Amino acid sequence: MKSKIIDKKMTDDLGPEWDKLEDSLNLMIGEQTPLRRKIISEIFRATIKLAKENPGSLNLKISATALKELRYSFKMFRPHRQTPKITMFGSARIAPSDPLYHLAKEFAQKAVQRNYMVITGGGPGIMAAGNEGATPKGGFGLNIKLPFEQSANSFIDPEKGLIHYKYFFTRKLFLVKEAWAFAFFPGGFGTFDEAFEALTLLQTGKTNLVPVVFLETPQYGYWSEVVEFLNKVMLKKGLVSVTDSHLYKVCHSAEEALDHFEEFYKNYHSTRYVGDWVSIRIKKQIPDAAIKKANQLFKDFFNEGELKNSPPLSEEANEPEIMHLPRLVFKWGKKDFGTLRHLIDFINENTV
Repeated sequence: MKSKIIDKKMTDDLGPEWDKLEDSLNLMIGEQTPLRRKIISEIFRATIKLAKENPGSLNLKISATALKELRYSFKMFRPHRQTPKITMFGSARIAPSDPLYHLAKEFAQKAVQRNYMVITGGGPGIMAAGNEGATPKGGFGLNIKLPFEQSANSFIDPEKGLIHYKYFFTRKLFLVKEAWAFAFFPGGFGTFDEAFEALTLLQTGKTNLVPVVFLETPQYGYWSEVVEFLNKVMLKKGLVSVTDSHLYKVCHSAEEALDHFEEFYKNYHSTRYVGDWVSIRIKKQIPDAAIKKANQLFKDFFNEGELKNSPPLSEEANEPEIMHLPRLVFKWGKKDFGTLRHLIDFINENTV
């Protein structure tokens, strides 16, 4: 029996012409797994409902543009899906003569030497420094169309590395989604927006845990003072937690920042949440003594059960490429991601 793209319950009111359209759609998309067919069904359902609800031409244009930007971005990043990437943020107003520009360029050069790719916002200043250091082969530029200040820098391959966005929200999705690490250089409102949104996503578990560095030249007095504000004002007033400080690190050299990233991925691979269970995928198992020590040090964190070795959870079977990796699992209420980040540091530090 042919598998239908669209659930009939959702489309009976579309008239007899729908069956013909559905047959054409099945031919157009070709063979799909049941999961992908279900997802495609949801996309078409949303599109049909959007058209029927008549939200207005402007809202239809927003929807169409956003979907086109998503599709094209997925296409551009797909060939590099397994390559670790660092997203760099910072001011568009930093001149090429500024020491911060030289630090950003050096950071990107050394990142590429360590087999990372670099993602920037595609514009001038720190973004240009990142793309210049990475060279067109090692860098992406996700350029936002603005009436002033922002035009794509000349260090990006316009065919393979440059993506133009109309909307900040689609651009921001890929600046975050594709990142294996974040490097924040000094900047203005936009940099603060990106930095605190990234920290919010990490703090609430809405994105994968990745390392974050706030990078500046020695004695620059930017991120150091931001962190001082976090500690003296936000922490003192109970607006952030002590453990949130594990989510970021202030660095003053390219080597220090990149070493921090390397340490994060020394043994840690990824995390999967399955109901109340957390599965930490690691490259090699840590000693039993280290697990025992973790259960002592993090006993308040493991209040629903101890950390233990485990085979992959059954729900992880849809990731066959990493089924061979060892797991450390525990039950958790998904609160305090700062301590989870600290636990990852502990695992890496106790890798033989």
